[in-house]
Amino acid sequence: MTIHAVHDPSEKEVAASSPPPPSTPSGAPAIVLGGSEDTRLLLRGLLRLHRHRVLLEAPIREGVARLPASSEPKILVLDAGTDKGEAWAEELSSLLKARPDLRALVILPSADPAVETRARQAGARATLVRPFAIRDFIEAVDGLSSAAPPS
Repeated sequence: MTIHAVHDPSEKEVAASSPPPPSTPSGAPAIVLGGSEDTRLLLRGLLRLHRHRVLLEAPIREGVARLPASSEPKILVLDAGTDKGEAWAEELSSLLKARPDLRALVILPSADPAVETRARQAGARATLVRPFAIRDFIEAVDGLSSAAPPS
């Protein structure tokens, strides 16, 4: 079976004059740290699907040691996993003080106001509570990529 598209002349002109969609990422570069390997894989896929270039994806401690150095603003997506303790928050705070090029989004394990407050105190510009909608994740990331640097 053969399928043929029928276009009137004006549709052909529009199709011919429209530039192809860009094939390179157009969003801010991103780094995914923490959480499980499967979670990092899913987050990386979502970021790439929405045109962000993922520079690094790793567990927190390993990733901090491998962060690419540049002054270009980058989005840091940190998955706190199931850890309700303070270790991730302390690491995030130290990292953000040393790296002003990072804008952090922290994915929290539960809707606990104390944990969200701790993430904000550590320097997170945005937080999401698991489970979250993909739309909310992308809106948070896009908001960070267009946000002004901290003053």
